[in-house]
Amino acid sequence: MVSAKFYEKLMKISKVMEEEGDGISYIRNEADNYTIGTRKYSEKIAQYLDETVGTWEGSEAHVKKKKSRGNKQEKPKKVGYLWKIPVTES
Repeated sequence: MVSAKFYEKLMKISKVMEEEGDGISYIRNEADNYTIGTRKYSEKIAQYLDETVGTWEGSEAHVKKKKSRGNKQEKPKKVGYLWKIPVTES
């Protein structure tokens, strides 16, 4: 279970990522970390994570393209960068 303090920290991180990363397009919650996908990489996000959580991992997203079945709906923007944040109480 994640503490309220960590949850608040995660909400602040998400706000920075949304503003600096051109929006959040992917979130995954696992037992030992959160993975948040933004549309682009931002040095400001990396600096903020260094100051806030200390340890984190980042990587370019490798998204497989799916074949379209003629659906003419507007496609959402893709994930450009994944930020993996460990769940810690510090």
